This record gives sequence, C-alpha cells and structure tokens, in this order.
Amino acid sequence: MSTSQKLIAGADLAQAHQARYAARKRMNQVALALSLLAMAFGVFWLVWILWETMRLGLGGLSASLFTQTTPPPNEAGGLANAIFGSFVMVLLATFVGTPIGIMAGVYLAEYDPRGWLAATTRFVNDILLSAPSIVIGLFVYAVVVARFKSFSAWAGIMALALIVIPVRTC
Repeated sequence: MSTSQKLIAGADLAQAHQARYAARKRMNQVALALSLLAMAFGVFWLVWILWETMRLGLGGLSASLFTQTTPPPNEAGGLANAIFGSFVMVLLATFVGTPIGIMAGVYLAEYDPRGWLAATTRFVNDILLSAPSIVIGLFVYAVVVARFKSFSAWAGIMALALIVIPVRTC
C-alpha cells in the first residue's frame, strides 16, 4: 500500500469517526433535552403541590393547634397531646436503641472484629439498616401487637428502637 493510499484510508477513517461523533453528540443533545423536560415536568408538579398545600394549610395554623389537646369530633382543639406523645416515644426509643447500637459498635470495633458473632452482628445490622421502616413496623406488629392482641406505645417504641440500632452501630 502506497503512502497516498494510506493517507486516503486515514482520511476516510477520520471522516467515519467524525460522523459517528456527530451522531453521538446529536443523540446526547436529544437525551439531555428529554431529561430536562422530564425534570421540568416533575418540578412543576412538586411546586404545584407545595403551593396548594401552603395555600390551603396556612389558614389552619394557629397557636391553639400546638397548645390545646385533641377534642371530641366536630369541636375545635389542637394536637398538643399528640405532639407530646410523639416526643416521648422518640425519646424512649432513643434511650432503648442507642445503648444497644453503641455496645454493638464497640464490640465490633474492639473485642472480636473477625469472629462468627461479629459476622452475624454485621449481617443483622446491614439487614436492619436497609429495611424500610414499614417492614420493621409490620414485623413489630406481627411479633408484639398480634401476640398481645392490643396496640401499645411500647410496640411503637420497639419499632423506632429497631430503626435506631443500626444507625448507632455504624
């Protein structure tokens, strides 16, 4: 093959590369435009829902909502006891879950980082960390609520503590 043939083949190859590059660039621009369009569509609905929630909800906010207890149906009142109950449940779940998580973390880091119990603890920790809160709630419902045939704040505290434990272990 002569030098001129090599130059012509090289020019043809460069032209083919340029054509493929141009096609990829066009496809990239189309995909980017469609992605931006989808994002704008989603952001529009998000802003609309937020606007409607604020527009319709701000009128219901008042000091009595946070200071009065929950009344009987069709009477004015507030959410003070619900807010306080949620605060107490989170506080108790933190008091239950944090020491367990810290003790598990200390055990994994200091005492037996390579043993069978450490491997099992890490496995259970990974499962608890990746489990959705609804699954943990259903588990506590099946184990505690269904067995005792009554709802209780202790079941909620157990579910919240199970959510707290893997976070404190890491």
